[in-house]
Amino acid sequence: MQKQRQAAGSSSSLAPILPSFIHKPHAGWFLAGAIGLVLLAVNLQFHTIGDYLDETDFYWSYAPEAQRILSGKPPIDDFRGPGYPAVLAVVSLFVSDSFRAGIIIATVSAAVVLALVFSLFQRLFRTDLAFVATLLVALNTKFIQYSYTVGTDMLFNAFVSASVFFLLKSTERSWSSIVLSALFAGLAYLTRYNGIFVIGAVPVVLLLANPFHLAWKERFKTCAVYLAVFFLVIAPWGLYCLQERGSFFYNKNYLNIAYEMFAKDRISWDQFWSIESKRYTSLIQVITEDVNQFLKTVMMNIVTHGGGDLIRLVGAYTGIFSLVGIVTLFRRGNDRRVVSYFLLAAGFFAVLLLVFYGERFSLFLLPAYVALALRTLSHPRVARLKFLGRLPVAKVVVAVLLVWTAVDSWRFNAKNIDSGPKEVLSIAEAFHKLGEKPPPDAVVVTRKPHIAHYLKMRMELFPLVSSFDELKAEVRRVNGSYLFFSYVEANLRPQFRPLLDLRNPLPWLQPIAYTSYPPAVLFRVHMTDE
Repeated sequence: MQKQRQAAGSSSSLAPILPSFIHKPHAGWFLAGAIGLVLLAVNLQFHTIGDYLDETDFYWSYAPEAQRILSGKPPIDDFRGPGYPAVLAVVSLFVSDSFRAGIIIATVSAAVVLALVFSLFQRLFRTDLAFVATLLVALNTKFIQYSYTVGTDMLFNAFVSASVFFLLKSTERSWSSIVLSALFAGLAYLTRYNGIFVIGAVPVVLLLANPFHLAWKERFKTCAVYLAVFFLVIAPWGLYCLQERGSFFYNKNYLNIAYEMFAKDRISWDQFWSIESKRYTSLIQVITEDVNQFLKTVMMNIVTHGGGDLIRLVGAYTGIFSLVGIVTLFRRGNDRRVVSYFLLAAGFFAVLLLVFYGERFSLFLLPAYVALALRTLSHPRVARLKFLGRLPVAKVVVAVLLVWTAVDSWRFNAKNIDSGPKEVLSIAEAFHKLGEKPPPDAVVVTRKPHIAHYLKMRMELFPLVSSFDELKAEVRRVNGSYLFFSYVEANLRPQFRPLLDLRNPLPWLQPIAYTSYPPAVLFRVHMTDE
């Protein structure tokens, strides 16, 4: 069947250029490896510090958690499993700079995703579609952004992609593939808890879509083995959570759901997490608080999240073809594995409807949206259209989409890749040159954890106070040894803007390292008994 599909599609190839090597075994891995090496060189060269948005979690949680894992004391995070910190801990054994280790994890994961996309799409569709899809994903603005963004996103994407690949790569059931698919699904769950979608989506695929053409008894047997392996993979962590927190599935992601359902656009993020979040203690409570509002929000999110994916993740120029592909998806005869692939994507999309929208959460769906767009362009009616009577319209459109995607991605990532607070690195370098020997328990008071990471100190949050006397009292209370303040804090806390004027420092704050462009300063705290 695969050979028939290849032959049937050879005359209507979507690829403007299709290299001869692309038909060879493992071509996808060579293509992904080449792209990955380029990305790795660029990412390590230009991404020198994490930003104050998505990458804050790296400094606040992931890097400290990795160190605790290496010390034999794995922490239990309220919102994520131990997967990413564990991988970071292992890679950090070989790469001394944990931030660079995080870049390597993200970039290698991105290359793995590309290889899996090509290999799976070659089996589900055609080689030319697999090639074009891989390029569109690789050039995508958000995909490149998260190939260097240090966090769980691309590693989770790689685990989920591997799970789907092993589940659907063959037309016949293979027990080894079923086990590997469940194994990677478990690893995905341990990296981000929304990986739990497989508990609902995979049984639907195996029982109803029936990709392996099995009798009912064998379908249930396959489903049982899959779920058993999945639970075996997550069991050690679940039992640890049960022992330490009293719940096998311990997490507080119900708070993210509560914010989406009842607080978004009504109160501020800070107010919800500081005050309102204390009202909620379980997912059941969140669902039953206002069932009508809950269901209304989920239904609205089908449109808002879907629209966000097609415009902000995929790009509207490609997304319009994806939308047509969604509308016509079930109007054409489909291989059961193709149906299964899109059902799995739909299951993952459904889980995301419970929380606030973010393009990074939908990264796993990017290849599915691209596949829908290419299915639209490979429709027999479109394939027959000619531009100026000679050029196939579909090939022209694909070429335009590739160029458009590449240009958009270049414009965004050329600015974003080094947009982090580089003044933090300058301050840290100046501090270490001073030769100071702070005590092991030294505390730096700061709004973001970046400076604490590079100074190798414990952080305490810059307090939400309104006067210098209150600030002094809070710094004294947390036993702060240093205080960091920059133009970012000055914009958010304008009452403390005078801290950037080093001509008149406060008596209890001694500036010891600073930058002028942009302005930032590290103070040594010098408390008196006054």
